Amino acid sequence: MSIVESQRTYFNQLAHAWNIQVPEEPRVKSLLSRFGISFGEWVLDVGAGTGRTTKWISQMVGDQGKVIALDFAEAMLKEAKAMELFNGSLVCGDVHFLPFREACFDKIVCFSAFPHFSNKEKAIREMHRILKPKGRCLILHTLSHDRLNAFHASLEGPVRKDVLPSIDTAAQLFYRAGFYVEFSEESEDLYWLECIRP
Repeated sequence: MSIVESQRTYFNQLAHAWNIQVPEEPRVKSLLSRFGISFGEWVLDVGAGTGRTTKWISQMVGDQGKVIALDFAEAMLKEAKAMELFNGSLVCGDVHFLPFREACFDKIVCFSAFPHFSNKEKAIREMHRILKPKGRCLILHTLSHDRLNAFHASLEGPVRKDVLPSIDTAAQLFYRAGFYVEFSEESEDLYWLECIRP
């Protein structure tokens, strides 16, 4: 079984109880508002899981915008379907092979998903491809890379080897893929990497 298939199975098994076992983080909504998602924009929520972040993005883009929740675990998206997003779509897909045309999104949000990308360079190139010129991508976590990596290492299953690079290392990956790094910040309880496609 490939790494991706192992991860998909792992998250599919967790999907039904995810919203109970993993508490919602209200501060994520205020962090997203810092990202400047605007009314009418098209936004891709990569690694959307059960759709919590997607729900908030949907409110920000309004009925003139569109948010697409992308996840490779179909059971997670089944849970997300209960959100009944009035301007959203659910897409089961792989960030390494995004099923979208070039330059079609204004923004990409990747909350608590980046460590799970098996080929980060390829995933970043794909995100670059589908962003419009001047489009922005946000990699967001509510832990530092050290704390998150220690947490993953404490778990059983395929995610124990999933690693979030330091903010400087991640910034270099995005830069090499053609992004300009607009802003980065890392502290004990925040990991924020905001990049723009020139």
